[in-house]
Amino acid sequence: MVNVLVVEDEPEVAALVEDALVEVGFCVTVAHDDRTAFQRLEGEPRSFAAIVTDINLGPGVTGFDIARRARSLNEAIKVVYISGQGPHSDQFGVEAALTVDKPFEPRRLAEQIATFVRGAPQT
Repeated sequence: MVNVLVVEDEPEVAALVEDALVEVGFCVTVAHDDRTAFQRLEGEPRSFAAIVTDINLGPGVTGFDIARRARSLNEAIKVVYISGQGPHSDQFGVEAALTVDKPFEPRRLAEQIATFVRGAPQT
């Protein structure tokens, strides 16, 4: 099973993403804040194949910061940014990341992530 870390400060959005990813076969761990995300990543950096992170996580640390830390711990981790503020990943994020704009349809998001992470066909 492919493990994914979802970092999203809005519980409703996190639940939508988690449910959609579980439906397409991922094992999902959710972190609602940067501290929890860093703990999960540092505790098991190689256990996650991908991180799906909101860019704007409230005051302080951004999804860009979390992605950079994830890549420093596991250079092979796939990074997916979700944002309601337009594309910024080329400028501030890690290389070879996928950016998905909010609002999104959860099933479509899960299919995009599956294709990006494991090359699963889109349905």
